[in-house]
Amino acid sequence: MPNLSVVMIVKNEAACLGRCLASVRDIADEFVVGDTGSTDATRAIAAEFGARVLDVPWRDDFAWARNRVLAAASGDWLLHLDADEELAPEAARRIRAVVNADGAGADAIEVTLANYCDDPRSWRWVAAPPGDPMARGRAGYVAAPLLRLFRNGRGFEYREPVHENITESVLERGGVIRPEPILIHHYGYQSVGARSEAKNAFYLELTRKKTRARPDDPKAWHDYAEQALVCGDTAAAGSASRRALELAPLHVGAATTLANILLNRGALDDAEAVLLRLEGAGLTLPHVVTALGAIACRRGRLDEAHRRLETVVAAVPGAVMARLYLARTCDRLGEFRAARALLEEGCVFTPAIDELRRRLEAHRLREAGEQAFAAGDVAGAARELVAAVKLDPDDPLIHNGLGVVSHALGQTGRARTSFERALKLAPGMPDALENLGALDGAG
Repeated sequence: MPNLSVVMIVKNEAACLGRCLASVRDIADEFVVGDTGSTDATRAIAAEFGARVLDVPWRDDFAWARNRVLAAASGDWLLHLDADEELAPEAARRIRAVVNADGAGADAIEVTLANYCDDPRSWRWVAAPPGDPMARGRAGYVAAPLLRLFRNGRGFEYREPVHENITESVLERGGVIRPEPILIHHYGYQSVGARSEAKNAFYLELTRKKTRARPDDPKAWHDYAEQALVCGDTAAAGSASRRALELAPLHVGAATTLANILLNRGALDDAEAVLLRLEGAGLTLPHVVTALGAIACRRGRLDEAHRRLETVVAAVPGAVMARLYLARTCDRLGEFRAARALLEEGCVFTPAIDELRRRLEAHRLREAGEQAFAAGDVAGAARELVAAVKLDPDDPLIHNGLGVVSHALGQTGRARTSFERALKLAPGMPDALENLGALDGAG
């Protein structure tokens, strides 16, 4: 029966290494751990699991370090893990079954790295099943397909000093790749603090060096763009994304990064052009359609927005951003019950996302404010709407309602500000235009 070696590089991972190794202890025939200079209990913990611990000098090159460990492993198959990653029991059993079958014709297995975070705006974000113990309270994860299980002794090697990959080598050597529905759970994706900031700056320099070493590689430019964005340098991220797209016009990651930068800048037309290029090539990925739907909503093309966003929500019920934008679109179309239902369903699908709950409560408060105003309780309407706008400051209907209430209270300046804010959020919104026009006419 084929043997499995778990291969790792580590440094000062005492806080998480034990859980990682325990999650694969029952399927591994060998642990080979390359230590790049730990000063905590990392080496001792690895030894407790029977690992062979190697001293690996650090050369600012993750691929080089990983390849040193691969060369020392004796198993027929190699499973690459990092210390802040774990497998659920079912995933571990599936990996062992693949190894026992000697790959069933495959030489490398593509799995999904689940990078846990609570940011549904990330383009490959997937909602975690409610109550999933592996999520550890996180709402979801960014899904990254990677080769992490592969044959030994075939000359497969990691390349690139950071965001290293083995896929290029596998393909060059004619390796057969097969995807398997296996999740590797990664818990260090959004770490914070001084150590994280230093790590991000270090990665930025490595990705910058990689673009110099591989100037014609779109992946290198996209890796640099993503890291620059993490470090807050949007100008560098935008330039690097454009360079990646010059080399590979349909590079989904680079196009997505650039579109997000443009959207955050308010350059809707430019962002839409980038996304339409992908759609025109048949790349109708959920995040592409969602972004195009959001732009259509903002531009007042509400029927188009509804069509696009409804398609995404029907296919991916846990697509939080599509659901939020579809609810906004339904509100703009006067379909208030449908909007409320979308938000209520979202709270069931992804209960850990606070934005859904805030939007739902704001929706309730807006309705209560409208009812109070209709009943002649202007002060009560103002209280409800002020509370609503604090929860959802991007709802043009709340701002328009606040404008109406402010005008009724004789607060003309506040009314004007509210109508103008509504129109900034929803250019061409008929009610806000009419109300602002009436205010100007009365002045």
